[in-house]
Amino acid sequence: MLIHHTKFSQAICLLTVGLFVGCSGGAADTPELAQVSGTITLDGAPLSKASVTFQPQSGSSSVGMTDEAGHYELAYNKNTNGAVPGKHSVTISKMGEPGSPNDTEDQVPPQFNRNSKLTAVVKEGENTVNFDLDSKAK
Repeated sequence: MLIHHTKFSQAICLLTVGLFVGCSGGAADTPELAQVSGTITLDGAPLSKASVTFQPQSGSSSVGMTDEAGHYELAYNKNTNGAVPGKHSVTISKMGEPGSPNDTEDQVPPQFNRNSKLTAVVKEGENTVNFDLDSKAK
């Protein structure tokens, strides 16, 4: 009986350690982040309902969505705002309204998304990164 009790205790101990290690992700896994916000305009008008993606040279990207005034704030994940400090490639995209004839077409010219050359440098602390896009620019 003592042998079965010892094996049972060892199994419980291993299970507890396994659960503790398996559930320990979260804040410790998040790198140092800087806060990033700004405004995006297209041809002088606020660009609403557009997605903006900052992709660092290494690591996970941060994304945001513009409001009616073209303002965005980047989120690293669903629980944490910000972006990794450093140089980022930036893409800005806005799909047509669902159900409209152009709902699968990007409303932002390809030079700002598919063929984007946009970049931004994120520094520690608060960052304001505005984009004034010109659809006629090449």
